[in-house]
Amino acid sequence: MAHSNKYRVTQLSKNGVRKISHLDEQELQKLRAKRLQKIRKEELGLTQSRLANVIGVKLRTLQDWELGRSPMPKPVEILMNLMKEMPSVKKRLLASSD
Repeated sequence: MAHSNKYRVTQLSKNGVRKISHLDEQELQKLRAKRLQKIRKEELGLTQSRLANVIGVKLRTLQDWELGRSPMPKPVEILMNLMKEMPSVKKRLLASSD
C-alpha cells in the first residue's frame, strides 16, 4: 500500500478566518507557485522576464515555477521575500541587472 504524505497548511482569508487544509506534495507545490506569482506581480511589480533576469534564470524556468511544474528552490523564495520586505534589496538587484 502506497503511503502519501500530507502537509498541514493554514491559510488566512482576507476577513481573518483561518482555514486548515491537508495537501499532498503536488497540491502544496501548486499553492507555493500561486504565492510566487502573487509576490512577483502584486508585491514586487515585476514581469516574469524582468524577475528571471534579476535572479539569473531562464524565463521558461520561472514560468515552470509559477505553473507548479517544478519546485522553486528555497534560496529563490528567500530572495523574493527579502526583495518584498526590504525595498533596498530589490532596488539594488534591479540596478545590478541593468
